[in-house]
Amino acid sequence: MTEFSQFLTTHEAALRGGVMFSLLILFFVLERALPRRTQTVSAAHASGNLLIGLINGVLLRLIVPGGLAALAFYNQSGGVLGLLALPDWLTFLLALILLDLVLYWHHRLFHEITFLWRFHGAHHSDRNLNVTSGLRFHPGEALISLSIKAGAVLLIGAPAVAVIFFEILLNGASLFNHANWRLGKIDKALQTLIVTPDMHRLHHSRAPDESRMNYGFFLSFWDRLFGSYKAEPERTHEHIELGLHGAENDSFLAALRHPFTR
Repeated sequence: MTEFSQFLTTHEAALRGGVMFSLLILFFVLERALPRRTQTVSAAHASGNLLIGLINGVLLRLIVPGGLAALAFYNQSGGVLGLLALPDWLTFLLALILLDLVLYWHHRLFHEITFLWRFHGAHHSDRNLNVTSGLRFHPGEALISLSIKAGAVLLIGAPAVAVIFFEILLNGASLFNHANWRLGKIDKALQTLIVTPDMHRLHHSRAPDESRMNYGFFLSFWDRLFGSYKAEPERTHEHIELGLHGAENDSFLAALRHPFTR
């Protein structure tokens, strides 16, 4: 565990950037080779989503230069897990599970609280769900999310290595879940453990009884536990309506203006 921790902390920036860029390219290719839905994603739209992701990355690093990992280093032996004399591997595993639980409720609250939904709606306004949609989060949402995650890291007492690993996992899962690629029967099998593209696509449905289901980011267990899991949309995935009513323009500028025009 010590060597693993040293590797992650030493190469954090390279790992985060490398994994995200590699998965972005991989899912971009898979979307075209094995598309789940027939849809046209313009270069302007995809580049707009990528630009939003870049803005968020720079903004968050300016506000918290060392990221959440620096906060975790500062909080070593603090929080709930710091009170327990557990082996490092178990502390690492519990931190990942608890952080994923926080992300589930974090996501759910962004749908339930009107003020938060104004920002999160910019993400849901994307009508052509694709791998770049996994980066399309309003900067206002990114800032609010940072404060929630920071509080969770401190309260849980997550070690820095778990925070780094979780953020890499979260970024990868976001690209994976939003990608428009066909997994076939594998998708359904994977849903017993993790959130898949089909499972998350249903969450992006225009139908209110579907968009308020399947809130999970990585583990699918939370949706089953808290009664928010829905296996199949009313329409087939090829014909499910995505995006938001009244938000037909899902461009870069429209996404940034979204919280202030709803």
